[in-house]
Amino acid sequence: MVLGRYIYNTKKNMSKYEDILEKINPSDFKIPLNQTDKDYFPDFLEKRLVQYVNLYEEKFYPVIDQGIPFVPGSKDPVFSKIKLLTESLIKTVEYFYNGEILKATETFNQGMDKVFFKDLSILNFNTKVPVGQTFYRARISEQRLFKRADLFHINFNLRHLVSTNRYSIPGFPALYLGDTSYICWEEFDQPELKNLNFSLFKNTRELNIVQLLRIEDLLAQLKGNKSEEIPFLLTYFVFFPLTLACSVRVRQVKGNFKPEYIIPQLLLQYINENPDYDGLKYSSSKVDYSKLHNMTTYNYVFPVKKIKAEGYCDNLENLFHCTQPTSLNLEEVVHNPVGASHSMPVTADDRKIELIEDLRSPYTRTSFGKLEHNLKKRGIGKI
Repeated sequence: MVLGRYIYNTKKNMSKYEDILEKINPSDFKIPLNQTDKDYFPDFLEKRLVQYVNLYEEKFYPVIDQGIPFVPGSKDPVFSKIKLLTESLIKTVEYFYNGEILKATETFNQGMDKVFFKDLSILNFNTKVPVGQTFYRARISEQRLFKRADLFHINFNLRHLVSTNRYSIPGFPALYLGDTSYICWEEFDQPELKNLNFSLFKNTRELNIVQLLRIEDLLAQLKGNKSEEIPFLLTYFVFFPLTLACSVRVRQVKGNFKPEYIIPQLLLQYINENPDYDGLKYSSSKVDYSKLHNMTTYNYVFPVKKIKAEGYCDNLENLFHCTQPTSLNLEEVVHNPVGASHSMPVTADDRKIELIEDLRSPYTRTSFGKLEHNLKKRGIGKI
């Protein structure tokens, strides 16, 4: 198994997995990060990154870098990468704050290249999304039902409307999807559901994506996959400074400049320059994951690949097909409980969500679950 240029025999080191696992405290890897009103972002991020470096050195360095028989001559193969990436991220933000945007971009790109991203295929993550995966997209409208194209990325001739967001570069369209309708609602700051139009999306070919995972979800993925446990964990440790830098909650929500978006936007740009990768999967900074039981949910961003004066990206048009949009209001009209029987099928789905404190509701019985059930029965097509 490969981690950069460092090779080791996984079968001979499976006992190491348990040693590493018992040292993992999920609270040490908690995201997103919260700032106080007094925090100066560059100092805040540097402090949190250095804390992680020290944590790794104290808890994991002895059992990993000194305990795993890497290729002879490899010195601190994991720890050295963590330090290199951390220094790169700190320096990137420093340059950006000094107005040296070109230097910031070059520093970020060089740091990524040196660590592991020059050849993205070395990432030991499950970055393959199978054909026909279900995604959702929402858009607010109080007056009308949208068409398919209205739920796609912003038309190129309207790119002046593309504002800055965590993974949104001003003026650069991208397609943003969630793996549940619930996360779409959260990303809009919990508006009236009746004002949201939803479409279901499916990919027409296998997707290659980079993931920024929560530690709890990574560990859940590893269960039963013994051959991949150690390389996945080691890559996660190397990757985590980047995950931290991309997972800081915005402090000045109404500000024109949001420093919390510096690294995420550079990451999206970096990924987009690699033609073999389609997009990025990342956790929400708005969802309270402690309220989700037997379920998790993520956002996805797929940047445009083919630029035109107007219309939509040909690559994304071919990559994703979708349903006609619908809304909760319209679904209630179509499936009038007075005029027709419309019951949910019994399934083994054990996902639950706490929308009300201490009240765990089966996800399939919520408005989100019912909406998704209806959308899954609809036909899909190109915009």
